[in-house]
Amino acid sequence: MNYRIGIALLVLAACCGIAAAAADSGSDASSQISVTGVAKSPETLMPGDQGFITVQITNSGDESASIDRVKLYTNDLNVVNDNAYEVVGDIGAGNSMEFSFMVKAGPGEGIFYPTFYVDFGSAGSLHSSIPVIVEDTTPQVSLLGVPEIFTEGKTEDITVRVGNPREGILSGITITPVTDGIKCDRTSYFVGELEQDESAEVTFAVTPETEGDLSFVVSYRNGVNEHSTAVSIPMTFGTDKTSAVLVINEVSVSSSGGTATVSGDVTNAGLEEAYSVMVTVGDPATPSNPNPVAVIGALEPDDFSGFEVTYTMQGAGSVPVLVSYKDEDGNIYENEFSVSGSSSSISADGESGAPAERSNDGGPGGSRSPLGSMGSGFSQIPFIPVIFVIFIIAGGLIVWRTGHLARARDAVSARLHKEK
Repeated sequence: MNYRIGIALLVLAACCGIAAAAADSGSDASSQISVTGVAKSPETLMPGDQGFITVQITNSGDESASIDRVKLYTNDLNVVNDNAYEVVGDIGAGNSMEFSFMVKAGPGEGIFYPTFYVDFGSAGSLHSSIPVIVEDTTPQVSLLGVPEIFTEGKTEDITVRVGNPREGILSGITITPVTDGIKCDRTSYFVGELEQDESAEVTFAVTPETEGDLSFVVSYRNGVNEHSTAVSIPMTFGTDKTSAVLVINEVSVSSSGGTATVSGDVTNAGLEEAYSVMVTVGDPATPSNPNPVAVIGALEPDDFSGFEVTYTMQGAGSVPVLVSYKDEDGNIYENEFSVSGSSSSISADGESGAPAERSNDGGPGGSRSPLGSMGSGFSQIPFIPVIFVIFIIAGGLIVWRTGHLARARDAVSARLHKEK
């Protein structure tokens, strides 16, 4: 009997111990711990990028809890510091802790879900899935203000626009022209940061010296990862369709003593203004006083001005008439026209708009011709018809002021009345 009572007491004691253990587990402090924050840097990864995933946990209970270890499990990303939190310790009541994992993306794109895992030992565990985006979207780069053709030595303003289509910030953005054979007003430009869907524009003054590809490199950082992308366009030289085009007409050649004079009109047949327009003669002719150089100045599109240049030349033959001008960037261009020394025939030996191999800065005795100072074709006004019209108007005024017109009108009126 006593044996049976002893067995019964042992079973009762064991049951009481199991019940106590179950109660302790149900009131364990680990059940009050939760994930309260997740931060990713960068927000999205590019293939091969490294980034950081930082997870915050908080103990909202009244007792401290013991943490054995913390892990980040994933089959899609490489966790660089996988063993960083093998031993953690206690987290106090009302306290928070952060755990940062360095991950590296593989070559594939997509949305991946690594699992954040907290091991409380015998008290259980906590786990949470964290979405990580990997995409190969690069900044959008475009060029604005690109001309159809380039002209050697002529400066063009090219604007580079950079946009950020990615989710998250791109930082350290720098734009650099990398083309050989150009002059540029700046070697690079630092843009800085661009938020998602933001863009920035930077203008470069580019002067091409040789044909080739005009290229710009945009370097940037996605988190701690450095990247770059490039955009390029071909630079092909040709005649600018909108540039100034200077031609001469109404040319005549006359001689007086030992010098000769070539005169005519210079017309701007282009679409842009020509600056510092000058006219002189070239070899074998030699400019001479009193007008070795005709300085005309600026000619707007469709405007013209007269010129007169004196020169000497041994023997007979054609006279090279040189017309030089500058564009708005200060580039010098020169056209050569061949004028017969015995007639007014003209032939253009140079192409309009070609960069000058030499420039004429004027010289002693250089002056603007009387017709050139008008700058609008004063010599082309039809004087005889204008004078005839003036005489008719003056005669009418005289007849009106002397009363002859009124008396003639009265006479005609009286005669008509009599006939009735």
